Amino acid sequence: MSATARYGLTLTVLLLITSFSARAIEQLAVQIGVWSSEQLTIEKLQFAVDLSEEEMVVIATADRVQLPAPFGVLEKVRLRCDSLRWLAGKIECSKGQLAFSHPQWGTQQITFSVQTLAKTEHYQITLNNIRLGEGVIDLQANYQQGQWQAQLMGQQLAIQNVLQLASFYSDTPELALLEQWNADAIVDLEANVSGRQQLDSAAVSSHLSGLSFSDPTGRYVAEQVAATLQLELQADAKQVSWQQTLHLQGGQTYFEPIFFDLAAQNILLRSEGDFSFTDNQWKIHNVRFEQGQNLTANGRLSGQSVQPQSLNIDINSSNLTTLYHDWLQPFFPGSSLSQLDASGKASANLQWQAEAYQVNMDLQSVNLKDAAGRFSIDALNGQIAWTNYATTLPINLQWQAASVFALPLGGSTLKAEVSQNQLRFTESVSVPVLDGELSVSNIQMSLSEEAGVRWQFQGLLSPVSMESLSALFGWPALQGKVSGMIPNVSYADDIISVDGALLLKVFDGSTIVRDLRLQQPFGSLPQLYANIDIQRLDLQTLTSTFDFGNISGKLDGRIHNLRLSDWQPVQFDAHFATPDTEPGRRRISQRAVNSLSQLGGGPTAILSRGFMGLFEDFSYQKLGLSCRLMNTVCQMDGVEAREQGYYIVKGGGLPPWINVVGYTREVDWPELIARLKAVSQSDGPVIQ
Repeated sequence: MSATARYGLTLTVLLLITSFSARAIEQLAVQIGVWSSEQLTIEKLQFAVDLSEEEMVVIATADRVQLPAPFGVLEKVRLRCDSLRWLAGKIECSKGQLAFSHPQWGTQQITFSVQTLAKTEHYQITLNNIRLGEGVIDLQANYQQGQWQAQLMGQQLAIQNVLQLASFYSDTPELALLEQWNADAIVDLEANVSGRQQLDSAAVSSHLSGLSFSDPTGRYVAEQVAATLQLELQADAKQVSWQQTLHLQGGQTYFEPIFFDLAAQNILLRSEGDFSFTDNQWKIHNVRFEQGQNLTANGRLSGQSVQPQSLNIDINSSNLTTLYHDWLQPFFPGSSLSQLDASGKASANLQWQAEAYQVNMDLQSVNLKDAAGRFSIDALNGQIAWTNYATTLPINLQWQAASVFALPLGGSTLKAEVSQNQLRFTESVSVPVLDGELSVSNIQMSLSEEAGVRWQFQGLLSPVSMESLSALFGWPALQGKVSGMIPNVSYADDIISVDGALLLKVFDGSTIVRDLRLQQPFGSLPQLYANIDIQRLDLQTLTSTFDFGNISGKLDGRIHNLRLSDWQPVQFDAHFATPDTEPGRRRISQRAVNSLSQLGGGPTAILSRGFMGLFEDFSYQKLGLSCRLMNTVCQMDGVEAREQGYYIVKGGGLPPWINVVGYTREVDWPELIARLKAVSQSDGPVIQ
């Protein structure tokens, strides 16, 4: 059929309908095989007008209607209008029904109403009961002289059906990405939009129930979340502005590495901002985040495209447990900060722009305790800061008590300042340690992307009672004091190193620790390395402390190539002996002889028999014992070799004197420890 014929037929039908004011003709029917135009093709069209009622009834059916892309083909189309009015250029159908079958929309039975007034370019349409899976959509639209408005209401819409339908009509990268996700939810929504040629404003209210999704990598997951979204948009040719409120409750979410139990604490997110179409610049003038009653954040952000450019955020936590558990702990797996019990209050301000940043934090009654018992701090208060700006920020902290491993530390105050990723203490720090004090000075700290965290300090330990230390660590009661100079101690690359010698005064002698370094100090498997030299320990003080038996004289020694793994010795080369110079008085009691014999694997309690049992102590020329530990085996030796075994004690001086000989050259380390325990728990030999 030619275009002229089609237009002629249309005009004829319209003239026939409008010319019969009387009811001379009650029905009119027209059948057309194919009706086509540039954007529309209709096959087997049947058009009927019923004039028997007070109002015209129009019925149109077609086997197939080809619509312009991307709408596609409608099949088995049936349109009925029970109340058609056509008067003075105004066409109105208040009661309409439309049925069809579509590959994407399925089988539809839609009710509608239409009103057109061509003279004033005013058109109205209402569509009800549009089916989308198990859900229903109602649409109302109004157009007048270039200005349009629309209201959309959807109930019980499955998000999978919405995404499938959207992907059919759009091929944007975002939709292509969403198609790879496993998503499920039921959506109820109401949207009001308006514009002139383009979108001018929109107001959307939606509720999602049973929201569950996961991306292909499993990095973003949600299960059974309930979400409510309120969104308002205002747009023009240059920019779009928005205000939104998102409320999440129930279910659980995981955004690597953050996990939220929304059943325990709801999340509320509000924001308002604008986006410029000309340069892709965006600004969030105000954003507010609430997690239950314990954590809030307010701030401003800006950026271009997907690249943030500036940020200013205020964070307040009335319960530090939530802040640590949900936001901090996931970023420190396996580190010293991964197992903390945290409580107290904290607030912080974070400012960032390009490559410049600063952080200010205020702490109130904060308590931190490592679950593994490695460190703790109680009643921490004050201000802490960090920045790479040239501006100097103050740091002022006070605490009531602290601990490092089993060592308790008293309260103290810390004052410092920070700028350009460098921290400098303005005052020395003095920390009580039992009945002594640790003074720390020349403290410096730096932070860089390349080198990470680095710090260093020097210190002085004033005398600490060995009796207090031994009670604390469960040792035998030690006498005397321990004190020492602490040279430069530094931290870098998760290693604590001591530059120079660490000097300790104990048992009236000197202990010098060199080459001390500690790898992964607060990790799951710390490693300690050191070389230790001992000079002029007083044996009388040492042996009486350990209930070993009495020995007088001095003792030199070394523990080189020492390595502790998780604070247990796995390697060392130890040698202890009386010095060749400064002989002094050298005596050894029967119990000490028995104890040394037991360590060397020789016979014990031999002095309780015969003539030697009459003497309480003996003279000796020299004594000593060595152990080279490797692969849990200790290679034993003494001060001098003999035909069988080795001398642990070689007699000399004024009689009576005695030799103590060791016979065991190789001893399992656990066995040697067992012997030491047996010695310390023994009641000593019985003299008869």
